[in-house]
Amino acid sequence: MTQSAPVLTSHRSSQVGEVLAAVIRLSRSLANPRSTPFGSTVLTRTQLDVLFFLAHAPDSVTPGQLAALLQVTPGAVTQLVDQLREHDMVEQFASDQDGRVRLLRLTTSARSQVETFESIAIQRCAPWFDTLTDEALTDLAGLLAQVKGGS
Repeated sequence: MTQSAPVLTSHRSSQVGEVLAAVIRLSRSLANPRSTPFGSTVLTRTQLDVLFFLAHAPDSVTPGQLAALLQVTPGAVTQLVDQLREHDMVEQFASDQDGRVRLLRLTTSARSQVETFESIAIQRCAPWFDTLTDEALTDLAGLLAQVKGGS
């Protein structure tokens, strides 16, 4: 049984607008300190997205998976990955199961840099959530994980 999409009433539309406004406020605050977490290497927002996705992926990913997640062409992923490989942040290798399949993962150095950056960001942003109980914070994380992006 498939679940149909809720009807977009004016109340629901208003609620979605409030959520979007909150997400935008949070994203602006998160992006506000213009630090360069990777030393002198200046990265684009999409390159940072690649690094953070790879850092949180349970396994190595294919360029196709990355293209779908970022909603870009496979050619764009190739270009992004080539640039990150030049900075020794991403490595590409053949799959053990099928040598034709290419897989991507962070280098050890890049993984360490991403973890450090995230740790600092979490420390800086933690006070934003002080009004939430641990249970409410868990619920919020779960709810946000359910939100479909771009589909």
